[in-house]
Amino acid sequence: MKYIYLIRHGETEWNKIHRFQGYNKDIELNDAGRRQARMLQQAMADISFDRIVASDLLRARETAEILNESHGLKIELDSGLREMNFGCWEGLNFEQVKEMYPKEAEIWQTEPEALKIPGGETFEELFDRVWHRFVYWTHKQDYQNLAIVCHGGTCAALITGVLNAPIGAMWQYLQGNTAVNIVEMDQPGQYILKGYNDKSHLENTKE
Repeated sequence: MKYIYLIRHGETEWNKIHRFQGYNKDIELNDAGRRQARMLQQAMADISFDRIVASDLLRARETAEILNESHGLKIELDSGLREMNFGCWEGLNFEQVKEMYPKEAEIWQTEPEALKIPGGETFEELFDRVWHRFVYWTHKQDYQNLAIVCHGGTCAALITGVLNAPIGAMWQYLQGNTAVNIVEMDQPGQYILKGYNDKSHLENTKE
């Protein structure tokens, strides 16, 4: 039996002010995000991780580095696990998007899986990219406990794959910063979601 811990990164300033922060914007954790990552590290210190894989974007990498302080592993970086590419929306908040891209903003609110943001990805393109990398890492034989540290959209897309849910349901599976999802795999390709959006390690701090 193998266990995959799918973890969203800690908070950034852009998370805090609700800017689209995607594939191309390399934003670091803020102080609250580093505290969240520290509490995550303390809560997961007793799990015997064999591998820690992270998106190569700074916010995920920094979260993984703090998590790794209890384990001393080589963090393996994978650009295929980056957040959704929001194209020309990156750096904007949704009020700005509605003003600058009203037609696209309406589709985003009503049928987001049908939208390709200018310069960005569709939900389906995001899923194809991140699922390919998830299968690659989870099918390796040399681990029992694997941590994958990535992004809210990445986690949501992967959860739809684990559940065999339509990609249009992706935003039903969003998590908070440093939320942990646990996937059990008893043989390659057979996944069971055992834990979802667990933020219990943050009970003594503000998110």
